[in-house]
Amino acid sequence: MELNVKTLYLIGGIVTVCSAGAAFLTWYLHRGATALRAWAAALLLTSLGALILRFRTSEADVALVVAADMVIVAGFAVMWLSLRYANRGRSDLLRPVVVSLAVSLIFLASFVVLRALGAGLQAASIPFSLFLGLLGLACAWEIWQGRRTDGLQSRLPATLAFIGLGVARIVRAGVLGLEVLHVLSPGAAAATHPYTLYATIVFTVVVTYGLVMMANEQAGRREAMLFVER
Repeated sequence: MELNVKTLYLIGGIVTVCSAGAAFLTWYLHRGATALRAWAAALLLTSLGALILRFRTSEADVALVVAADMVIVAGFAVMWLSLRYANRGRSDLLRPVVVSLAVSLIFLASFVVLRALGAGLQAASIPFSLFLGLLGLACAWEIWQGRRTDGLQSRLPATLAFIGLGVARIVRAGVLGLEVLHVLSPGAAAATHPYTLYATIVFTVVVTYGLVMMANEQAGRREAMLFVER
């Protein structure tokens, strides 16, 4: 099956915005839901990053590409930190913002180093996919660790979806890196890109679905407790 990258980017943009809306609406109805607000923020920052790229007039606009990537990386860092702090019972809003900015600056430093080493056009793409992959796996870990406190069965789909998203992005980074090192033939990254992009879109939807399931399960438990007390 041949996948068109431009079509996938369009579908990805629609999916991202719709998923952000679904996550925010569910959070609005269930204010105590785990990570839904942060996931909505991460998706909106991803949409903002894609919007920044729309202003690119040529492939030489490296600054816009890096700026967009930094915004998206910061969004996923916010998601990870939100889950991490929720598991530890913290409610600090300033620290996650500061740490997420620090993560995006580390991404920028990685880009500068790879650019200096001669990675060329892939100097931004490699660390971008790698950072998203690692942050996705970190989110999966924190969601699964949260079972110790609430025992939600619906944490499993969200955990598996984040693992899938993380693996897809790490595979993308690996293929790009091996192509730069001339281990893989030129064009290998372009050939696999549609499939990793498709996987990212699918797992984004499943993550949203998993988080909504978690919110509904939490709400169901609260209602059951109120019914028993009556």
